[in-house]
Amino acid sequence: MILGEVLDLRVGDVLLETGREGLRVREAKNRMERIVVLGATATPKTIRGLRAHLKQMNRPQPHDVLFRSNRGTAVSYDAVHYQWQKVSQTAGLMDAGNPRYTLHQLRHTRGSELLAQGQPIEIVQRVLGHRDIRSTLLYAELNEDEVRAALEQPSS
Repeated sequence: MILGEVLDLRVGDVLLETGREGLRVREAKNRMERIVVLGATATPKTIRGLRAHLKQMNRPQPHDVLFRSNRGTAVSYDAVHYQWQKVSQTAGLMDAGNPRYTLHQLRHTRGSELLAQGQPIEIVQRVLGHRDIRSTLLYAELNEDEVRAALEQPSS
């Protein structure tokens, strides 16, 4: 998911029926509603975390914002980026005062990992929420470059 999709999530968008866990993205960048599948084996910490978060909320309504600030308002982009900077700093992943990696780069990494694991391009397209498969193919090209670079390394 892209950050805007996460920040737009409502309580009613969290689907936690056993075996059908997911997040409904209503306001996607590509204007196509989709379900982000949360596999019980692939994302168990995420599912446990969402269950705990919903329990912690005081009787949430389906239209309530899922992620709220300490003041009860929707979390802003700035707040997320501020927290990301703190996490990056704690992890020693800063370059010239900025996080070495962006949140969006994590999304790209996941797409590339799925392709490297042999997932069909159509599955990766669906996971990333791309309307046009050409967007997903950019991840495949990145993966190809990584393979080429590895193969061109001199053997020791």
